[in-house]
Amino acid sequence: MIIILIALFTLLTFYGFIHIDKLFWRGLVGGLSLVLLTASVMALTIHIKDNWGMEKVTSTETKKIYTAGDTNAAFGMLLKAEIGQDTNNYALVYRTHKEDKEPEVHFQPDQKHMVETLKKTADYKLTSESEAKVVTTTVKWKFKDNFMKLLFGIGGEEGKLVSQHARAYVPKDTWLVLTQDEAKKLQQEVPAMQAQQEAVLKANPAQAKAMMELQKNNPEEFTKLQVKQIKERLGLKE
Repeated sequence: MIIILIALFTLLTFYGFIHIDKLFWRGLVGGLSLVLLTASVMALTIHIKDNWGMEKVTSTETKKIYTAGDTNAAFGMLLKAEIGQDTNNYALVYRTHKEDKEPEVHFQPDQKHMVETLKKTADYKLTSESEAKVVTTTVKWKFKDNFMKLLFGIGGEEGKLVSQHARAYVPKDTWLVLTQDEAKKLQQEVPAMQAQQEAVLKANPAQAKAMMELQKNNPEEFTKLQVKQIKERLGLKE
């Protein structure tokens, strides 16, 4: 609409100053058209520069996530890969559905759409909650009212992305957050850890019985113990 108005006021300005002979009407039509043309151009400029006539709308979506590791393991696993150096922006690996055969990489930069990619970030946070989830906060532009949409709604700006941030909330006692290298190291350490644990339990039948009862009666505490031992083995800090 604003483009049509600019074109119309341009024609009226030209017509008023060039084709109207009477001074009064020439000044009225040409002058008024020029003022309206200037106002329209300024309005469009401010809209383009400062998104005048629009407002930011925030939406939040929460989704439960599942382990990137062995689905038979009692503990969960989130794999991370920092994008850049000291950015606190990560690509994260996890399952979006419990029955998924393989985990997927999420929040990986899209090289074909870098402008949109630069508006998106992701990180993680260790929590005391019992389930892992991803909370995505999205901010988009929206016209303030129908008049502004009618006036400036020609460039597909409605719903244009301002920013998007995803944060994975991970149970600190029952999940592991590992890099690819740490995950490989864990895989290599598993046989030695199992052998060591079997030797300890074999040497101490009472402790072995206590561990079996703990696993049966309080699986969450058993999982916490497993995670603690793995962190110590890998030299991980909270």
